[in-house]
Amino acid sequence: MDTEQKLNILTDSSKYDLACACKTGDQPGRVRGDAGRWIYPAVLPSGRKVFLLKTLQSNDCVNDCSYCPFNSRKDVARCTLEPAQLASVFMQLREAGRVDGLFLSSGVCGNADQTMAKMLATVELLRKRHLFRGFIHMKVIPGASDEAVNQAVQQATRVSVNIESPNAKRLGKLTSRKRFHEDIISTMQSINRARKAYNRKCSQTTQFVVGAAGESDREIVLSTERLYSKIDIERVYFSAYQDFENPPEPSQKMLFEGMTDKSGGPADNIFVREHRLYQVDFLLRKYNFSKEDILYDTGGNLSLRKDPKQVWADHHPELFPLDVNRASKEELLRVPGIGPISVNRIIKGRKQEKIQWLDDLKRLGVRTSQGRDYLTLKR
Repeated sequence: MDTEQKLNILTDSSKYDLACACKTGDQPGRVRGDAGRWIYPAVLPSGRKVFLLKTLQSNDCVNDCSYCPFNSRKDVARCTLEPAQLASVFMQLREAGRVDGLFLSSGVCGNADQTMAKMLATVELLRKRHLFRGFIHMKVIPGASDEAVNQAVQQATRVSVNIESPNAKRLGKLTSRKRFHEDIISTMQSINRARKAYNRKCSQTTQFVVGAAGESDREIVLSTERLYSKIDIERVYFSAYQDFENPPEPSQKMLFEGMTDKSGGPADNIFVREHRLYQVDFLLRKYNFSKEDILYDTGGNLSLRKDPKQVWADHHPELFPLDVNRASKEELLRVPGIGPISVNRIIKGRKQEKIQWLDDLKRLGVRTSQGRDYLTLKR
């Protein structure tokens, strides 16, 4: 194959990672760029959004992960882009204004360090030969050596090693080759040591495959909380599992146009479930919720009908409705449908004049469709 043919295969392979499928209506999700290649959004620490060419270095892989359509048991076309090929074609796309940065992953070719060597060579060419100073997200292969991890942290803007499952028992249902603590958790810890030693600006993220191993939402949430509290993870992402042997017909709206509370069947439910986990993640990171505040059904799963903040509020009727003119910031953050920006607007607005009507909240830019039943306006 020529470089163009390989790139078409390897960029198309990245579409199975649905970390960007769940989004709000005013944020861009993954889109097909020119020539049909997938372009993904990323948000920098400054808040600026950039668009990434997301590709594999190779889709050849020795692993047998059941959730992956390119595992070693699959009969698919295999190819690898050499570092010089990938670096060159990326710079062509960037100079044409089609992408801002690179999201680089790979199947495991041979072993972890052999794979890392090709990926690191690609990034080094971009940094040193092409003098590219922009955003690079580099996947670290589980079980990579400390030396390879150190190089990745020094060269990349963001690195990640996917946790995939919440614990060793669940991971064992998905693969016979990856070890939860020895390969995945230890690599995360190596990344943290490297960040402290070489590049504190390099952030670390991770991702779960949701629904692949029969795990409950509670298991994923508890594991997520541990990652934030015990390992210096900046963000945890969630990717809905797709059964590639018997693929359903998922709603394109659910995939690309944002989420709703309605689910039309199993194909949509997995994306609603993914969405709920993202909502819980925001509650843990931005709303001062604890793991004890997250409520589940008898099977340990989040509600598909209600968002997790509303479920919490409905279980605490003694706390509502809140007086919008007197409630503290912490109390207002517990109101369904109201986030940190709206809370700050309420607090700033009520200092200037008393809030008496729903229209007063709307003028402040506060969405009241969900939260008005949990608030009271005392005139």
